[in-house]
Amino acid sequence: MKVFVFASNRYDSMTTSLMLEAEDIDHTVLVHTEEQREGHIKGGTVREDRLVVTGTPAGLAYNRNAALELMDDGEWAAFLVDDLKSVSELEGYDETYEEVLDITLANQNEYAKRFKNPISMKRFLLRCEQGSRYCSRIGSHLLGFAGVDNAPYRRNKWGMNILADGRAWAVRKSHLRFDTNVQTMDDYCWCALNLREFGVVVVNQWILPDCKRYTPGGCGTKEERMPRKIQEAKYLVETYPEFIAYKSKKGWPEGSHITLRHRRPKRSA
Repeated sequence: MKVFVFASNRYDSMTTSLMLEAEDIDHTVLVHTEEQREGHIKGGTVREDRLVVTGTPAGLAYNRNAALELMDDGEWAAFLVDDLKSVSELEGYDETYEEVLDITLANQNEYAKRFKNPISMKRFLLRCEQGSRYCSRIGSHLLGFAGVDNAPYRRNKWGMNILADGRAWAVRKSHLRFDTNVQTMDDYCWCALNLREFGVVVVNQWILPDCKRYTPGGCGTKEERMPRKIQEAKYLVETYPEFIAYKSKKGWPEGSHITLRHRRPKRSA
Protein backbone atom coordinates (compact mmCIF):
# COMPACT_ATOMS: atom_id res chain seq x y z
CA MET A 1 0.00 0.00 0.00
CA LYS A 2 1.40 3.40 -0.99
CA VAL A 3 1.75 5.95 1.79
CA PHE A 4 1.32 9.70 1.22
CA VAL A 5 2.11 12.42 3.74
CA PHE A 6 0.71 15.89 3.11
CA ALA A 7 3.25 18.50 4.19
CA SER A 8 1.96 21.78 5.63
CA ASN A 9 4.98 24.04 6.09
CA ARG A 10 6.08 22.42 9.35
CA TYR A 11 9.69 22.56 8.25
CA ASP A 12 11.16 21.99 11.71
CA SER A 13 8.26 20.23 13.38
CA MET A 14 6.89 17.64 10.94
CA THR A 15 6.64 14.31 12.77
CA THR A 16 4.90 11.83 10.48
CA SER A 17 7.74 11.31 8.02
CA LEU A 18 10.19 10.77 10.90
CA MET A 19 7.86 8.15 12.42
CA LEU A 20 7.69 6.31 9.10
CA GLU A 21 11.42 6.63 8.48
CA ALA A 22 12.18 5.17 11.91
CA GLU A 23 10.50 1.95 10.77
CA ASP A 24 11.98 2.03 7.26
CA ILE A 25 8.55 2.50 5.66
CA ASP A 26 8.55 3.74 2.09
CA HIS A 27 6.45 6.88 1.69
CA THR A 28 6.00 10.05 -0.36
CA VAL A 29 5.78 13.55 1.11
CA LEU A 30 3.87 15.98 -1.10
CA VAL A 31 4.69 19.71 -1.15
CA HIS A 32 3.39 22.42 -3.45
CA THR A 33 6.57 24.34 -4.35
CA GLU A 34 10.34 24.04 -4.68
CA GLU A 35 10.67 26.55 -1.84
CA GLN A 36 8.68 24.24 0.43
CA ARG A 37 10.83 21.31 -0.65
CA GLU A 38 13.98 23.21 0.26
CA GLY A 39 12.45 24.25 3.58
CA HIS A 40 11.80 20.64 4.56
CA ILE A 41 15.28 19.55 3.51
CA LYS A 42 16.83 22.34 5.57
CA GLY A 43 14.54 21.51 8.51
CA GLY A 44 15.79 17.92 8.51
CA THR A 45 12.38 16.33 9.07
CA VAL A 46 12.03 14.70 5.64
CA ARG A 47 14.56 12.70 3.66
CA GLU A 48 15.25 14.55 0.43
CA ASP A 49 14.28 11.70 -1.90
CA ARG A 50 10.87 11.38 -0.21
CA LEU A 51 9.76 14.84 -1.33
CA VAL A 52 7.62 15.39 -4.43
CA VAL A 53 6.77 18.88 -5.67
CA THR A 54 3.26 18.89 -7.14
CA GLY A 55 3.16 22.47 -8.44
CA THR A 56 -0.46 22.77 -7.35
CA PRO A 57 -1.97 25.87 -5.69
CA ALA A 58 -1.78 26.08 -1.90
CA GLY A 59 -4.40 23.95 -0.17
CA LEU A 60 -4.69 20.40 1.09
CA ALA A 61 -7.39 19.31 -1.36
CA TYR A 62 -5.11 20.12 -4.31
CA ASN A 63 -2.39 17.81 -3.05
CA ARG A 64 -4.93 15.12 -2.14
CA ASN A 65 -5.87 15.15 -5.83
CA ALA A 66 -2.18 15.07 -6.78
CA ALA A 67 -1.78 11.92 -4.69
CA LEU A 68 -4.71 10.31 -6.49
CA GLU A 69 -2.95 10.98 -9.80
CA LEU A 70 0.01 8.95 -8.49
CA MET A 71 -2.24 5.93 -7.92
CA ASP A 72 -3.73 3.32 -10.22
CA ASP A 73 -7.49 3.01 -10.60
CA GLY A 74 -8.85 0.80 -7.83
CA GLU A 75 -5.62 1.04 -5.80
CA TRP A 76 -5.70 1.72 -2.05
CA ALA A 77 -3.25 4.12 -0.37
CA ALA A 78 -2.77 5.60 3.08
CA PHE A 79 -3.25 9.37 3.36
CA LEU A 80 -1.60 10.88 6.48
CA VAL A 81 -1.30 14.39 7.90
CA ASP A 82 2.20 15.59 8.73
CA ASP A 83 1.85 16.05 12.51
CA LEU A 84 1.00 12.60 13.84
CA LYS A 85 2.06 11.94 17.45
CA SER A 86 1.09 8.30 17.91
CA VAL A 87 -1.32 5.54 16.94
CA SER A 88 -3.11 3.35 19.46
CA GLU A 89 -5.60 0.51 19.24
CA LEU A 90 -7.76 -1.65 21.47
CA GLU A 91 -5.63 -3.98 23.58
CA GLY A 92 -6.31 -7.53 22.42
CA TYR A 93 -7.49 -6.29 19.02
CA ASP A 94 -6.73 -9.56 17.23
CA GLU A 95 -8.36 -11.67 19.93
CA THR A 96 -11.57 -9.60 20.08
CA TYR A 97 -13.95 -11.42 17.76
CA GLU A 98 -17.17 -9.63 18.69
CA GLU A 99 -17.45 -6.36 16.76
CA VAL A 100 -19.52 -4.59 19.44
CA LEU A 101 -17.94 -4.09 22.87
CA ASP A 102 -20.04 -4.29 26.04
CA ILE A 103 -18.99 -0.88 27.35
CA THR A 104 -20.99 0.34 30.37
CA LEU A 105 -20.69 3.13 32.93
CA ALA A 106 -19.12 0.59 35.28
CA ASN A 107 -16.35 -0.57 32.94
CA GLN A 108 -15.77 2.43 30.64
CA ASN A 109 -12.58 3.46 32.47
CA GLU A 110 -11.18 -0.04 31.99
CA TYR A 111 -11.94 0.17 28.27
CA ALA A 112 -10.45 3.66 28.11
CA LYS A 113 -7.16 2.15 29.27
CA ARG A 114 -7.45 -0.73 26.81
CA PHE A 115 -7.89 1.73 23.93
CA LYS A 116 -4.55 3.37 24.74
CA ASN A 117 -2.45 0.41 23.58
CA PRO A 118 0.29 1.97 21.36
CA ILE A 119 1.11 0.38 18.03
CA SER A 120 3.87 0.86 15.46
CA MET A 121 3.34 2.52 12.11
CA LYS A 122 3.89 -0.87 10.45
CA ARG A 123 1.07 -2.31 12.53
CA PHE A 124 -1.11 0.67 11.65
CA LEU A 125 -0.51 0.16 7.93
CA LEU A 126 -1.39 -3.50 8.38
CA ARG A 127 -4.70 -2.34 9.88
CA CYS A 128 -5.17 -0.08 6.85
CA GLU A 129 -4.72 -3.06 4.54
CA GLN A 130 -7.06 -5.26 6.59
CA GLY A 131 -9.67 -2.50 6.70
CA SER A 132 -9.38 -1.81 2.98
CA ARG A 133 -10.25 -5.44 2.26
CA TYR A 134 -13.36 -5.12 4.44
CA CYS A 135 -14.28 -1.88 2.67
CA SER A 136 -13.85 -3.45 -0.75
CA ARG A 137 -16.29 -6.21 0.17
CA ILE A 138 -19.04 -3.73 1.01
CA GLY A 139 -18.34 -1.17 -1.71
CA SER A 140 -16.65 1.55 0.36
CA HIS A 141 -13.78 3.57 -1.10
CA LEU A 142 -12.90 5.31 2.17
CA LEU A 143 -11.64 3.96 5.49
CA GLY A 144 -11.19 6.29 8.44
CA PHE A 145 -10.27 5.87 12.08
CA ALA A 146 -11.47 7.14 15.43
CA GLY A 147 -11.42 10.89 15.86
CA VAL A 148 -12.09 10.90 19.63
CA ASP A 149 -10.73 8.80 22.49
CA ASN A 150 -14.02 8.61 24.42
CA ALA A 151 -14.53 4.87 25.03
CA PRO A 152 -18.39 4.77 24.97
CA TYR A 153 -18.35 6.27 21.46
CA ARG A 154 -16.04 3.49 20.29
CA ARG A 155 -17.99 0.37 21.25
CA ASN A 156 -18.69 -0.53 17.59
CA LYS A 157 -15.58 -1.59 15.70
CA TRP A 158 -17.02 -0.44 12.39
CA GLY A 159 -18.66 2.96 12.40
CA MET A 160 -20.79 3.32 9.28
CA ASN A 161 -21.40 6.63 7.50
CA ILE A 162 -19.92 8.76 10.25
CA LEU A 163 -17.11 11.28 9.83
CA ALA A 164 -13.81 9.72 8.73
CA ASP A 165 -11.44 12.23 10.34
CA GLY A 166 -8.93 13.49 7.80
CA ARG A 167 -5.83 12.96 9.94
CA ALA A 168 -5.48 9.41 8.58
CA TRP A 169 -7.33 7.54 5.84
CA ALA A 170 -7.07 4.59 3.51
CA VAL A 171 -8.42 5.79 0.16
CA ARG A 172 -9.32 3.75 -2.91
CA LYS A 173 -8.88 5.60 -6.18
CA SER A 174 -11.98 6.01 -8.31
CA HIS A 175 -13.18 8.77 -10.62
CA LEU A 176 -13.89 11.00 -7.60
CA ARG A 177 -11.68 14.00 -6.93
CA PHE A 178 -11.52 16.37 -3.99
CA ASP A 179 -13.60 19.53 -4.20
CA THR A 180 -10.98 22.29 -4.24
CA ASN A 181 -13.47 24.82 -2.87
CA VAL A 182 -12.90 23.10 0.48
CA GLN A 183 -9.43 23.08 2.05
CA THR A 184 -9.87 23.18 5.85
CA MET A 185 -12.89 20.87 6.04
CA ASP A 186 -11.90 18.49 3.30
CA ASP A 187 -12.70 15.42 5.42
CA TYR A 188 -16.38 16.39 5.70
CA CYS A 189 -16.47 17.10 1.98
CA TRP A 190 -14.73 13.85 1.00
CA CYS A 191 -17.11 11.86 3.18
CA ALA A 192 -20.09 13.59 1.56
CA LEU A 193 -18.74 12.88 -1.93
CA ASN A 194 -18.17 9.22 -1.06
CA LEU A 195 -21.62 8.88 0.47
CA ARG A 196 -23.23 10.47 -2.56
CA GLU A 197 -21.35 8.23 -4.99
CA PHE A 198 -20.92 4.91 -3.16
CA GLY A 199 -23.43 5.07 -0.30
CA VAL A 200 -21.01 4.00 2.43
CA VAL A 201 -18.05 5.29 4.45
CA VAL A 202 -16.32 3.08 7.04
CA VAL A 203 -14.53 4.10 10.24
CA ASN A 204 -12.50 1.66 12.34
CA GLN A 205 -13.25 3.06 15.79
CA TRP A 206 -10.87 0.72 17.64
CA ILE A 207 -7.83 2.53 16.22
CA LEU A 208 -6.91 6.14 17.02
CA PRO A 209 -4.23 8.08 15.12
CA ASP A 210 -3.43 11.13 17.27
CA CYS A 211 -2.00 14.38 15.94
CA LYS A 212 -1.13 17.85 17.25
CA ARG A 213 -3.96 19.78 15.52
CA TYR A 214 -4.20 23.56 15.18
CA THR A 215 -0.49 24.16 15.79
CA PRO A 216 1.59 26.76 13.89
CA GLY A 217 2.22 25.71 10.31
CA GLY A 218 -0.34 23.73 8.39
CA CYS A 219 -3.53 25.67 7.82
CA GLY A 220 -2.81 27.76 10.90
CA THR A 221 -4.20 27.99 14.40
CA LYS A 222 -7.90 27.66 15.15
CA GLU A 223 -8.29 31.44 15.17
CA GLU A 224 -6.40 31.84 11.89
CA ARG A 225 -8.54 29.23 10.20
CA MET A 226 -11.90 30.49 11.47
CA PRO A 227 -12.86 32.89 8.63
CA ARG A 228 -12.11 30.18 6.07
CA LYS A 229 -13.97 27.56 8.14
CA ILE A 230 -17.09 29.74 8.27
CA GLN A 231 -16.91 30.27 4.51
CA GLU A 232 -16.42 26.57 3.83
CA ALA A 233 -19.12 25.49 6.27
CA LYS A 234 -21.63 27.63 4.37
CA TYR A 235 -20.49 26.15 1.06
CA LEU A 236 -20.72 22.58 2.35
CA VAL A 237 -24.18 22.97 3.86
CA GLU A 238 -25.46 24.54 0.65
CA THR A 239 -23.69 22.13 -1.73
CA TYR A 240 -24.21 18.85 0.15
CA PRO A 241 -27.40 19.47 2.18
CA GLU A 242 -28.36 15.79 2.19
CA PHE A 243 -25.12 14.91 3.99
CA ILE A 244 -23.93 18.00 5.90
CA ALA A 245 -25.70 20.33 8.33
CA TYR A 246 -24.77 23.10 10.74
CA LYS A 247 -24.25 22.13 14.38
CA SER A 248 -23.61 24.39 17.33
CA LYS A 249 -20.44 23.75 19.33
CA LYS A 250 -19.41 25.37 22.58
CA GLY A 251 -16.54 27.78 22.10
CA TRP A 252 -17.00 27.99 18.33
CA PRO A 253 -18.60 30.93 16.46
CA GLU A 254 -22.05 30.28 15.05
CA GLY A 255 -21.85 28.95 11.52
CA SER A 256 -18.32 27.55 11.88
CA HIS A 257 -19.13 23.99 12.94
CA ILE A 258 -20.89 21.30 10.91
CA THR A 259 -21.87 17.67 11.26
CA LEU A 260 -22.17 14.74 8.89
CA ARG A 261 -25.71 13.42 8.69
CA HIS A 262 -25.80 9.72 9.56
CA ARG A 263 -27.18 7.53 6.80
CA ARG A 264 -27.71 3.79 6.65
CA PRO A 265 -25.28 2.11 4.23
CA LYS A 266 -26.76 1.03 0.90
CA ARG A 267 -24.74 -2.19 1.01
CA SER A 268 -24.02 -4.68 3.75
CA ALA A 269 -21.28 -7.26 4.16
